[in-house]
Amino acid sequence: MSETALPVLLLADPDPLRRHETAERVQRWYRTSFRVLQVGGLSEAERVLGQLAGRDVPVAAVVTAEAPGGHPERHPHTRWLPLGEDSGTGPAERLRAALDDALCTWNAERRGGLPTAEVRGYRFSPAAYAVRDFLGRSDVLFRWTAQDRPDAPVTVRLGDGTELVDPSISELADRLGLITPAGRERYDVAVIGGGPGGLSTAVYAAAEGMSVVVIEDDAPGGQAGSTSRIENYLGFPVGLTGGDLAQRALQQARRVRVEWQPTRVATRLIPAQSGDHTVEFVKAGTTETASVSAAAVVVATGVEWNRLACPGTERLLNSGVYYGASLSDAPSTAGEDVYMVGAGNSAGQAALYFARHARSVTLLVRGTDLGASMSNYLVQRIEKTPGLRVLLGTEVAECLGGTRLTGLRLRERAGGERTVAAQCLYVLIGGRPSTDWLGGALELDDRGYVLTGTATGTATATATGTTGVGRDALPMETSLPGVFAVGDVRSGSVKRVGAAVGEGAAVAHCLIEYRRRHAGRFQDAGAFGGF
Repeated sequence: MSETALPVLLLADPDPLRRHETAERVQRWYRTSFRVLQVGGLSEAERVLGQLAGRDVPVAAVVTAEAPGGHPERHPHTRWLPLGEDSGTGPAERLRAALDDALCTWNAERRGGLPTAEVRGYRFSPAAYAVRDFLGRSDVLFRWTAQDRPDAPVTVRLGDGTELVDPSISELADRLGLITPAGRERYDVAVIGGGPGGLSTAVYAAAEGMSVVVIEDDAPGGQAGSTSRIENYLGFPVGLTGGDLAQRALQQARRVRVEWQPTRVATRLIPAQSGDHTVEFVKAGTTETASVSAAAVVVATGVEWNRLACPGTERLLNSGVYYGASLSDAPSTAGEDVYMVGAGNSAGQAALYFARHARSVTLLVRGTDLGASMSNYLVQRIEKTPGLRVLLGTEVAECLGGTRLTGLRLRERAGGERTVAAQCLYVLIGGRPSTDWLGGALELDDRGYVLTGTATGTATATATGTTGVGRDALPMETSLPGVFAVGDVRSGSVKRVGAAVGEGAAVAHCLIEYRRRHAGRFQDAGAFGGF
């Protein structure tokens, strides 16, 4: 794939010095996903647009210093953005925010369109799957080219011609420009986890003038980021993908100057009785360690998929057996028989999405009533979808195959067993809290979720879901002063995307109160004025 395959950002400005400086800045922002072309003015821009349309080269946006008289019909989806004058109030930041918004929408509308990276490797290689999954959930469009040899290296060719062989996820994120170098040695707030709850926390805390860094072990959105459709989120009547929600939240966080650090896996929380807490982490796919310190820490690490307890599962992990269902993997299942385990909404949405691509999709449900745990609208769609069937009262007894999945041994509730051919098994059977990394630093309930709140007595979780840490804590504060928890990892939380976003907004008020009580620990960043 050549550099000319990249979609274009067209900069039209008759001022050559300003045009050149702006072009360098924009190319630095989007160097691996878009190509910047410069023209001298609006009339020349319209001529170049016609030439690009004739070559079927997509144009994502036109940044112009002149008001356009009309939009050329040959590029109906192109965004037109004004190039503001330098008034001393941050024109570069305003342009970046406007471009982020425009390109986020443009990418969502062109899902499956022109790729900006190419990945080559063996279809059932764990390393190849990890790269495809990360790119897909990071909203990077890519072309997948399967290789026949099981020992074929994973090769990633970026839009600018750079080729990476067997890259770590951290290296890939860095080369794609997904990581901004840390700008501080310490922060007011360190958010651990970049799902809906973590990103919501970051946005609201930064808007209150706090310096915020988000440490995320993978891509934005957490489990929600891989959801094919969220249909019950307020304000989106036709729904949106989890990836789209995650990218929009990330763009909003960047707008309020949140520092985003993906592919950083938290390994330890080092508490301090006074002063800053420290979080240690390792860069994904490497042994390189680092740490951040902050006056307050917000744990938003969510949940991990429950493990399937049957022979062969671990041996074939990411070689046909997968936890979660990466949307970017769906096209690769064309002509294959896919099995999924799960009875919740995530499993239902994944089954419907993969049914568009695979030869067949079979949803395995241990219970006898799919409607007991899945929303009714999903049950009705599943029943009407050709090539999608549900096997109730059925579980996986064994995963078969040597170096890749070739079949499943299924066990029925009545006691019978049978073997079926299968190329892929996606497991979506609920979650367990991601709290092992805490190493006992915080009090947990009997299921491993983080306790928060102001209930009296010892740390406990009652049958009604009320949680407490046994001291006069703020509503979402943990057993350790200055450490808070939000989202699915918190004991008693509602496991819904909307609830996690709401908790992020609520914990920001806790942080404001904590800052009032410990003003000397926080920097005087000043309130952000972008909203």
